[in-house]
Amino acid sequence: MDINSELMKLGFNFAGILTKNSATAIIDKIKTAKTTGDQEQVIRNLEEIINDLISDKNQLIQIVQAYEEKLIMQKISDEDIEYITENIIPLLETLLQENEGEEAEKATMALHIIKPILSKETLNILQLLGFNFKQAIGEPLTQLVSATIASKSPIISNTEELQLLHLKKEVEYLNVVQDNEAFQRLLKVYGKE
Repeated sequence: MDINSELMKLGFNFAGILTKNSATAIIDKIKTAKTTGDQEQVIRNLEEIINDLISDKNQLIQIVQAYEEKLIMQKISDEDIEYITENIIPLLETLLQENEGEEAEKATMALHIIKPILSKETLNILQLLGFNFKQAIGEPLTQLVSATIASKSPIISNTEELQLLHLKKEVEYLNVVQDNEAFQRLLKVYGKE
């Protein structure tokens, strides 16, 4: 489930609890509880209303905490922004110094254009406007690295491995059939003598 659908679900739950516990709804429940006439029954009804309100309050607290968690996941802290702005430009400059040629010059020019954008102020402004760096940069970068690693890996899938083993078995059977003594032993194993 993506973050937007999770936030929508939390919002619907929040709205449902608020609607259920509006002042008018609570007053109606209290009036209904008092109309029974029996003092013990009124007390039980009022206790039930109080317990429901406490339960709903706890649910609201959980929803608010879930909202905070989702929003904190999206926000980059000031320390992280400072670390990024202080370290990424020198790192990119070091990488560019090791390259030569026209491509390196183009990259250096691009870096000079990007340098002001990678300031702490710009990153904070973008984040305040709702830009999600982790989703926009982190997730695609993670997928790119994962795909690169997977493409370099000589791992054979289970289906391919089973097909390979089946072919090896067939080759061995053909070898056994070509050797009369081995073929006779195979027949004994299967009880077909």
